Amino acid sequence: MSIESETFSNCLILADRLLDYGFESEKDRLIYKKPLPEDRFEIVIEYDGTIRGRIMDLAAEDEYVNYRFENAAGYSAGIRQKFIDLLLDIREKCSRNRYYNSEQARRICDHIYETYERIPEFLWPNIPSYAAYRLKGTKKWFAVMGSVPRYKLDPDASYRGDVEVINVKADSGKINEILTVKGYYPAFHMNKKCWVSIILDDTIPDDEIQNRIRDSFESV
Repeated sequence: MSIESETFSNCLILADRLLDYGFESEKDRLIYKKPLPEDRFEIVIEYDGTIRGRIMDLAAEDEYVNYRFENAAGYSAGIRQKFIDLLLDIREKCSRNRYYNSEQARRICDHIYETYERIPEFLWPNIPSYAAYRLKGTKKWFAVMGSVPRYKLDPDASYRGDVEVINVKADSGKINEILTVKGYYPAFHMNKKCWVSIILDDTIPDDEIQNRIRDSFESV
């Protein structure tokens, strides 16, 4: 794993914050340059959906690569640390955590953040992977998302590992109809009369889940 991918593992890069940080737009990417005049080097960080970096030796007009080795020592170790420190600073100021494992769960988390400006709140020590999304300024939640053992949703499922789900509030008069659709289940750890669980494995398309979240948000 590269230094960059390890540093930004489970992080969502926020492009607008990169621009505030000092990145400049060049064609289809954002670029940030930090000179290291005392070392005659320049760190170059690029973002085109993925963070990548390199260190240029200004005297040799070529890329310096010795810092890439984990066992780098002496001078190279110092350069490596400067590179890592810059990446960590960018991560702190220009990204936020991605809390889930499945791609759909991450997309839905991003949608909730972008649409409702809410991040997951992990409120229950006995189910630490489960998080609530609450209305601003209240304790009321409009969605609850997390990882559950598949068999607790579907006792007949052949897969016995954990899956990620989102619980949303639904019209109590339509719950039975909703549950006939593959991908919907009686709400896990919620009132089954007015909440449903949706499995986040792309069985249900994003736009349908987003509509369910909107309805839940409005009803709460």
